Amino acid sequence: MHPATGTGSTALDISRQMNNGPDDEASFFAPHVITLSSGAWQARLIDASCIAVTVALLSLVAAGWVGLARVLLTLAFAVYVPGWAVVGYCMPDKRGSQAALPVLVSVTLLTASGTFTLWLHVWNPMLMFDILAGASILLISATAIRRERTTRAEPKLADATPEDNR
Repeated sequence: MHPATGTGSTALDISRQMNNGPDDEASFFAPHVITLSSGAWQARLIDASCIAVTVALLSLVAAGWVGLARVLLTLAFAVYVPGWAVVGYCMPDKRGSQAALPVLVSVTLLTASGTFTLWLHVWNPMLMFDILAGASILLISATAIRRERTTRAEPKLADATPEDNR
């Protein structure tokens, strides 16, 4: 029995019934208010970080600048960005694998594309980077647009208390 509503369902139960999504949870301070959790916010932050890393690295490559910053940005790009783009696009609701799966997919994509281009005798790492960077930006953008559309379609706040029958 929920103390605030006098019903057998808690706000979290009602929230799960309404949205059936991983982003909703009952507020701790107001149990009758359903709010979105930080899952969508964290995904937006990762999207923005991946885009920033990709644009910064593309800028450094275009300018011909060589140094520690380019090496670190290359490492960050190679280990995470293509994998995040693919994982975010193919599995948008899987928030539990935000760290491990994109790394695995990124390393797999880079290894497979490198092996394939070497096998065909067309190895060109800069062209491969340009293609992966462009594809990553497109996939991350498409994922962000889809996430925003679904987030706006869902109610951000809903009163889970029954109407007062006076």
